[in-house]
Amino acid sequence: MNIQKPKLTNLENATINKAIKSSKMQDADIEGKLFINNIEKEIEEEKIEFINCKFQNCKLENTKITYSDFTNIIFENCDFSNCNFSNSSFIKTEFINCRLVGCNFSETVIINTKIEESNLSYANLSNTKIKDIEINKSNLESSAINESKLSNVKFQETNFKEAQFFKTDLNKIDFTSCNIEGIVVDQNFLKGMIVNEFQAMELAKLLGIKIK
Repeated sequence: MNIQKPKLTNLENATINKAIKSSKMQDADIEGKLFINNIEKEIEEEKIEFINCKFQNCKLENTKITYSDFTNIIFENCDFSNCNFSNSSFIKTEFINCRLVGCNFSETVIINTKIEESNLSYANLSNTKIKDIEINKSNLESSAINESKLSNVKFQETNFKEAQFFKTDLNKIDFTSCNIEGIVVDQNFLKGMIVNEFQAMELAKLLGIKIK
């Protein structure tokens, strides 16, 4: 899979909260900014557009940034646990070693994105369009990916233990290198799912099949 990496040059140092306030006052996008070592609390905004930015070693607490767009963005070593990004879009983005536990990505669009060594346990990605995405060595234990559309996705060595895929078509999705123990799936959407022999036996138990 050929994921296009974000290309960033000549970034200007900034702080997240001030950049958002300036964007609102000037009715302008937030573009070409480097947010490094920012710790922000209780941001609640919507309809913000971030373009060509990098977030490095940043932490957001009690934050809700919804109906917003993130385009050509790198998130590295960030902690956005329990933040709400619902009804937003992430296009040509990269998450590297990020903590996204319990994040709300429902009703979002995630396209041309790479997630590497990140923790999305208990994250909500329901009713989300996920296309041209790689998830490598990451944790999505107990996450919710219900009624979502997956297209051209690649999962490698990722933990989906007890994740929910209710009413999500898993045709041609390869889980062979992943942990899918205890996942919740809809048997009507299992056709074409790619699993290894051990995983097939686990899925058979979900379907009430007894193997001797």
